[in-house]
Amino acid sequence: MAPKLSVVIGTYNQKEKLKQVLESLITQTLPKEAYEIIVVDSSSTDGTDKMIEELARSKRPEVVGLRFIKQENLGRPGARNRGINEAQGEIIFITDADMLANSRLLEEHLKAHKSKRNASFEGLTINPDGTPYIKERIKPAQRLKWSFFLTGNLSIPKNIIQQSGMFDMDFAGYGWEDIELGYRLHKIGVPLYYLPSAVNHHMHPVTKNEMFKRKYSMGRSARIFLKKHSNTEIKLFLGINPLAMGIYKLIKRLPKLQKYIESRASSSNICRYIWEEFLYRKGLEGEAK
Repeated sequence: MAPKLSVVIGTYNQKEKLKQVLESLITQTLPKEAYEIIVVDSSSTDGTDKMIEELARSKRPEVVGLRFIKQENLGRPGARNRGINEAQGEIIFITDADMLANSRLLEEHLKAHKSKRNASFEGLTINPDGTPYIKERIKPAQRLKWSFFLTGNLSIPKNIIQQSGMFDMDFAGYGWEDIELGYRLHKIGVPLYYLPSAVNHHMHPVTKNEMFKRKYSMGRSARIFLKKHSNTEIKLFLGINPLAMGIYKLIKRLPKLQKYIESRASSSNICRYIWEEFLYRKGLEGEAK
């Protein structure tokens, strides 16, 4: 009998965190025959494949539904698309290799799909500092805007995500590939609901230097997003407004000011925010880093 739900995890060189994530997923309250776990590895070099083999060889009944696929590094969209296409379950649950699952996570997602068909659900993700990732005050079962389509804790029927066109492979770098898909789903009328009873925990605190790199990459991805959906709603969502772009161009014209902000970005919250926004718009404009 085919599983009802398929967990899809894309990974690259995250062996230690992935092991913890898998342990949390194979000990769910959902009966083991009701779900499978598909790990798509983008050619990791840290021994991820051996770790998976050892877990499977343990012959624990909980890991019967664990499937491992290794492929060339096609980025996050490529890994997720492969996992979705390989999935046997009617419901796809998409998470990351650094998201530790609460024991009822999958049961809550599957139960939500029984109550509302042809919909997607965004669960509650807790940051490493204990704060919720979604900070807005949102009620359980409230319909969410498409911009909350975040793939660390998200479920959707397989047939719907396939019909929508899947994750866009043009998003090779970090950022926006999930929200861009959420926008397309919104355009064809697929609702997204908040499911705070489905909880997981993000284990990877982002350092300041990592965030600087991410912001530039997000800007590059935002440029792709805008080319695909060039309208006022998307421009405003991506932060393309006269004030923000004006500040960016001013700093760009003043090298000394730019250098000062960069030098203070690690010690000053204000300078860090300005520098992050500057890097984001630098990527957005297509400027070399």
